[in-house]
Amino acid sequence: MFNKKIVIIDGSGNEDNDLTSPLAVLIDLLTQDKADVKCYNLKKIKLAHCIGCFGCWIKTPGICMMPDEGKQIIQAIIQSEMTILFSPVTFGGYSSALKIIVDRFIPLILPYFGKYYGETHHLPRYSHYPRLVGIGIQRYHSEAEAKLFKTLVGRHAINFHAPSYSADVFNIEEDNGTLRSQFESVILRSDPFPIKDNIITFFPKADMAFSYRKHEGTRNALLIIGSPKIKERSTSSIFGKYLLEKIAADGCNTEELTLKGNLNREKGQLELCAAIDRSDLIILAFPLYIDSLPFLVTKALEVIANHLTKTERNKPQGIFTIINNGFPEFYQNALALGICCCFAEQCNIAWAGYLAAGAGEGLGAGQELTQPKRFGPPVNHVIKALNIAGKDLANGTAVSINSQNFISKVPIPILPFSIWRWLFPKFGAQFWKRKAIENNVRKEELYAKPYAD
Repeated sequence: MFNKKIVIIDGSGNEDNDLTSPLAVLIDLLTQDKADVKCYNLKKIKLAHCIGCFGCWIKTPGICMMPDEGKQIIQAIIQSEMTILFSPVTFGGYSSALKIIVDRFIPLILPYFGKYYGETHHLPRYSHYPRLVGIGIQRYHSEAEAKLFKTLVGRHAINFHAPSYSADVFNIEEDNGTLRSQFESVILRSDPFPIKDNIITFFPKADMAFSYRKHEGTRNALLIIGSPKIKERSTSSIFGKYLLEKIAADGCNTEELTLKGNLNREKGQLELCAAIDRSDLIILAFPLYIDSLPFLVTKALEVIANHLTKTERNKPQGIFTIINNGFPEFYQNALALGICCCFAEQCNIAWAGYLAAGAGEGLGAGQELTQPKRFGPPVNHVIKALNIAGKDLANGTAVSINSQNFISKVPIPILPFSIWRWLFPKFGAQFWKRKAIENNVRKEELYAKPYAD
């Protein structure tokens, strides 16, 4: 009844012991038909997080450069007939325990772009990809988060060229017999792939009633930079710091914090929570990673949520998000923003708005926005958007939609979006070709299939 070779990626964290029983039900269901099931319990495996080096594309094509068991997991996935992502639903997305390996799916695709379902996505590296199934476990009912989770799995299925997918969310309180029946149903069915009209509804509306001027005292803004590229200037850091300067110019105290690997240790978590406690406004800047938040950002939100549920607060706090992705379509950021908004709601933090940009690294490329003689497309639309957002936030209010309207424009004035989307993959191909030459990698080597069965 089930595929013969199945890989389960168990995203249960150290505090998710109550997920042991549902996982056992799932494994028993799959093995009853003598399927070859391999389950990776990620909390027992030491994995490095993706650092955005793109070495798996331009240095060792198809293979992550991290020397850990992640490579064996990725190989098992691409050689399976079905891969199941099992995770507690976390703000509508995956747990950080699962996200750390999902971020490392990148070697399974090529750096080049193609058009699928009317959108820009990466070209496949392999001729065969497994069917993708997502199983989320909730401890409380939230239809909004369940819808986010199911759509997120579908977007992964598109980006990683799965022939079919299905996803559903289940309540931890269900008895084993009910769970078994529900698991069987989702594994056997196929869901329609979610495209533009399915995801733009996840863009959250700002809470225009928010104001961090309502309390007495000095205003404090905290910039959290969530790009894993900590050894070089990222688009996230450039956009975030520009906005922070605008807010500081109005007399607001500002602070910066870059997420690093020490977030996995107590010291790093205490530093993050202390900065959160000092802030009135949180500015979260990060790149889209595999349709949602990078591992470190997911981990940070888990740490913050755990802290705030145990802390008494006597002042309002707001969060503003800046996100960029590597596709020309800005709306591919919608699910990640939905996850951030769910986090804000759970933590009783006001949603102060967002800026969502497409073509992220193509716009930033490590250059300051106002740097003379910049190379690449113009960024006037980005500067205008950040200026508007900075003025609103400096006034202590949520950001109006006007700033988003600017940053979502085509960078080249008057150029139709259809032409921009046609040009973008060509610019990208030239970039990756140049990077390959710099690393003495021949063009044909970029198409390597090291894990072909």
